[in-house]
Amino acid sequence: MENKILVLKEHNHFYYSGCCQEYLKEVYDWNDNLITPKSFHFRNNENAICFKVSAEIEENQINFLQFETSYYIGLQHIAEWDLPVLVEPKMNNESHQLNFVKILTEALQEPENFNHLDGLMEVDFNSKWIEVPSKHRVELTPFLIIQFLMAVRQIVKKGLKKSYYQKTENLRSRVKGKIMVGQQLKQNVFKNRLTHTVCSFQEFGFDTEENQFLKYVLQVIYSYAGNLEPVLKAQVLELVHYNFAAFQQVNSQKFRSYDKVESNPFYKIYNNAFGLGNQILKLISHSYGSVNGNNKKHPPHWIDMSKLFELYVFKKLRERFTGAGEVKYHEKKHYQELDFIINEKKENGIKAVVDAKYKPRYKNGNPTKEDARQLSGYSRLNSVYEELGITDDQIIPVYFIYPKGLGEITEIHKQDIEDIESAPEKRDIAILQSSGITEVKAYRKMYMQEVPLEVLSSVNP
Repeated sequence: MENKILVLKEHNHFYYSGCCQEYLKEVYDWNDNLITPKSFHFRNNENAICFKVSAEIEENQINFLQFETSYYIGLQHIAEWDLPVLVEPKMNNESHQLNFVKILTEALQEPENFNHLDGLMEVDFNSKWIEVPSKHRVELTPFLIIQFLMAVRQIVKKGLKKSYYQKTENLRSRVKGKIMVGQQLKQNVFKNRLTHTVCSFQEFGFDTEENQFLKYVLQVIYSYAGNLEPVLKAQVLELVHYNFAAFQQVNSQKFRSYDKVESNPFYKIYNNAFGLGNQILKLISHSYGSVNGNNKKHPPHWIDMSKLFELYVFKKLRERFTGAGEVKYHEKKHYQELDFIINEKKENGIKAVVDAKYKPRYKNGNPTKEDARQLSGYSRLNSVYEELGITDDQIIPVYFIYPKGLGEITEIHKQDIEDIESAPEKRDIAILQSSGITEVKAYRKMYMQEVPLEVLSSVNP
């Protein structure tokens, strides 16, 4: 018998109109006693809703029922219903699925994005793991693997860290460091090998414990790669082989985890790799013993898709504006945090404020009043004018970047709708190398540009 699971999509506002109740009954029998479960929030932030149920019930009759999700995909167990809920990407359907692992891979080709990974996801390894029917894709393990491999790739490009480490070796005809008396007796004296001496000494090189840990995780990923779908497997193995080449002088050791912290700021990316490596070891070691038929168990987790989209947009902006400091990400100005500030250094270069909006409604070309006013306000800050080196009162252009093909939400509250007309496409003002740039006619120098996202076609059921 297939396990029951409640499957929703992100950006979901599933209002009760009969079908919602019937769908819920397919996966959950409430026996005329429907309990409204507690909401799930991302990292305990009450403003970041992962899953919420609103209901109005009178005498066991449902007058109103709504499932609400936001920008987060993931998996959690609803204790009140003893039922798991899986939130999938908005674009997923029978013909294609959002390839957010590929999106992450491309985003992490921009090295600076490794400084912004905090807040991208949360994983609860301590709670009971959840069994998911095989027809549903849960991409947590590949998502972590790609982050780890791309982090190690950056380490390899920069060069593995060298440092002093303790080494014990049975030397011939020479002594180095400290003689290990116990081992010397067992290995040499009692065997009449009088020309050898077991010594412990410090060596300077790559064969450090931290590099050994990274190599071990690479080996585990290589063994696990056969469980991945063919396209992802090829991508993972390519990155593994690229990284392995730098670890030829590092010995192979086994680890259950690695808890040390790299204090050298030049090698701080090691800490990203340590954290991801520990999570991968937990996931992979657990997954080999948690398969029931074709079903697999996964820990409760949430991924912030709006954050992932921001990382992706940053990578795309850096492709266009390659100079040092031409794209500032999450710059804080007057107690506010702007997504991006563009300051192209060449003569008559683009100077603009950019906001990445992972919202379905932007497909219709209508920013909300709140979004339009907020972005306009950012562009009027004196500190932004100073950042861009603008001394007169010219209007700073603002851009909304939104995903192409994300889909539309079921309902839009009337108070959120801005009566905005979109002008024809104007490619000369585009800041990304993609189509779909329009001008918002209700505001001066406000533009909207879509960016396509990677998808997996011909998804097997």
